[in-house]
Amino acid sequence: NWSPALIVTGVAGNFTYTFTPDGGQCADNIEITVTIDSEITPQFSITDTLCINSIPPDLPLTSANGLTGSWNPPVINTAAAGTTAYTFTPDAGQCAVPLIFEITVTEEATPIFTPFALVCQNSVPPVLPDVSLNGISGSWNPPVINSTVAGNFTFNFTPDAGECAVATSVEIRVSPEIYPQFDPIGPLCLNSVPPAFTGISLNGITGTWDPAIISTAALGTTTYRFTPDDGQCAIEYRMDIEVSDQILPLFDAIGPLCLNSIAPVLPAVSNNGITGIWNPATVSTGTLGIITYTFTPDPD
Repeated sequence: NWSPALIVTGVAGNFTYTFTPDGGQCADNIEITVTIDSEITPQFSITDTLCINSIPPDLPLTSANGLTGSWNPPVINTAAAGTTAYTFTPDAGQCAVPLIFEITVTEEATPIFTPFALVCQNSVPPVLPDVSLNGISGSWNPPVINSTVAGNFTFNFTPDAGECAVATSVEIRVSPEIYPQFDPIGPLCLNSVPPAFTGISLNGITGTWDPAIISTAALGTTTYRFTPDDGQCAIEYRMDIEVSDQILPLFDAIGPLCLNSIAPVLPAVSNNGITGIWNPATVSTGTLGIITYTFTPDPD
């Protein structure tokens, strides 16, 4: 008989079993050592996430730690999204336990990007992001925004391999530069009351002037700069305003005239090109004496 009488496999290790012959057989006792190996868990390096309709890898019939066996199901199916359990059953005689491996097939995502602001021609364009708002990395074609040419342009984003994402495209408009338009101002007279600047151009561009107020305190030409507000794709406008000294209109002398003679017409334009009106408007010869006629130049 044996002691112990049964081999127990519940614990791994080396165990001694003694065989004792029955009496009267002239036989000696004998000992044998039985080794109980630990169960081995198969190990695999298999991706657990695949894209829908992608080409799946083959399920290996030999584990990374040398166990052979078979899979159920035998191949990975990526035709539908979801999680599927694949069971690896080791071949007999390897002291190995079955392994259940779950593989998830995911739907393809669409990369999402913050809408790009209007890009002004010749401005510094924004950088195209390498990662979308929903975490998809990839590359762009064209790779950078060119702001030197105005127009609408398409930029294609291709996700990196293994991202389970579809390609997408965005439209970016490069708006042409706008030149603010204003009615000219001046020349202005020294110490005259200057007009006020308007904060919006004739073609609808808003902005600010520097200097903000026109000065007529000194003779000469001053450059005033209009800086458009942001987001209008408008460029700086410069206006030169001249402040000139008052000009004395020059006329040929009239008279003396004879009483009741035909009087000459007072000229509406001076010899040095100043237009205006006279008061009185006509010369009268009906009365003796000296009469003063005042010439008032037209505005500006």
